[in-house]
Amino acid sequence: MEQSPPGERMGDNQSKQNDNKKRSRRRMPSPGELVSHYEKQGMETQEASLKVIGDLQGALFRMITAKRNRDGKSPEDVTSAKLDAIHSRLVQLEMKVDSKPSYPQALAVGVASAGIWNGVVRLWDTVRQATSSSPSS
Repeated sequence: MEQSPPGERMGDNQSKQNDNKKRSRRRMPSPGELVSHYEKQGMETQEASLKVIGDLQGALFRMITAKRNRDGKSPEDVTSAKLDAIHSRLVQLEMKVDSKPSYPQALAVGVASAGIWNGVVRLWDTVRQATSSSPSS
C-alpha cells in the first residue's frame, strides 16, 4: 500500500474542510422567498410582508450588535456608532434622490436650453453674414 507524502495528505484534509465550510454556509433567502414561506404558513400577503420586514430589521440589528469592537468600547457605543453610520448613508442617499430634478423641471430646462441655442445660432448666422458680405461702394 502506497502512502502519499504528509504534505499532500494535509492539503487534502484542508481542502475537504474548506468544502465542508462552504457547504455549511447557507445562503440568505431573498425577501420574496421569505414572503412565500410565510404565505405557505397561512398568512396573507401584507401580513407576510410585514413579518419579513420585521425579520430583516431584526437580522440587521443582530448583525450590527454581534460584532464587538476590539478597542474596549462598550457594546452600546459600538452599536450607536454603527447605527449612526447607517443613518448618515441613508441621509446621503435621500439627499441625492431629492436633488435630482423632476420631470417637469427637466423638461423646462430642455426647452429653455433649446431656445437659447436657437438664439445663439441665429446670432452667429447674422454675424457671419455681416462679416462675409462685401462692402457696398
